[in-house]
Amino acid sequence: MMSATIMNRDAFCQILGIKEEECEFISIPSPFPPENRPIIFSPVASMTMKHIDAGLPKLAEAVKAILAGHPDDKGIIHCHSYKIANYLKKNIRDKRLLIHDSTNRDRVLFKHTNGKQPTVLLSPSMSEGVDLKDDASRFQILCKVPYPYLGDKLVSKRMRKWKWWYPLQTAKTVVQSVGRSIRSSSDHAVTYILDANWGYFFEKNKDVFPEDFKKCIL
Repeated sequence: MMSATIMNRDAFCQILGIKEEECEFISIPSPFPPENRPIIFSPVASMTMKHIDAGLPKLAEAVKAILAGHPDDKGIIHCHSYKIANYLKKNIRDKRLLIHDSTNRDRVLFKHTNGKQPTVLLSPSMSEGVDLKDDASRFQILCKVPYPYLGDKLVSKRMRKWKWWYPLQTAKTVVQSVGRSIRSSSDHAVTYILDANWGYFFEKNKDVFPEDFKKCIL
């Protein structure tokens, strides 16, 4: 028995190398009301490798505006890369921002969740395994569509074997990221997606997203 963001039954079985008849999949609608977890797409700039340098100043200004709109709220900024995280930290210069690296991730997370100030996590790697329930996060920002790293040999191998794997994994990471701040049926948080490429990606891969997720998009 396991609980996970599976997304697609057939793909899940293929990746694990198991037969569908050997598994029992139970899909349960989310108990979290869509109105408690709205997703707002605000296309600020493209965050692809080709356009990221030109887009980062626009991204920083958009993040500043969102922070100003949540002065008393804790939140998280999903950067998906250290380049974006470091740029925002350097150019926004807001004492609320807490950035981490691979050595102090847990310590920074503890400071955020247990502190009394409205701090905001600035992270390239908190899309899963992080519980930001209730006041630990009332808003979150997705700066970039989280495509898997093409320089990873395992990523390249899976892409060659399964054409559907790359967009499915990207969609899964988006869903997991959004889920960091919504942990119960009474919890609430707003999500802002700022990468201009999100609109194209979502329309092209809409079928792989859970219906409960799609209901939240405004």
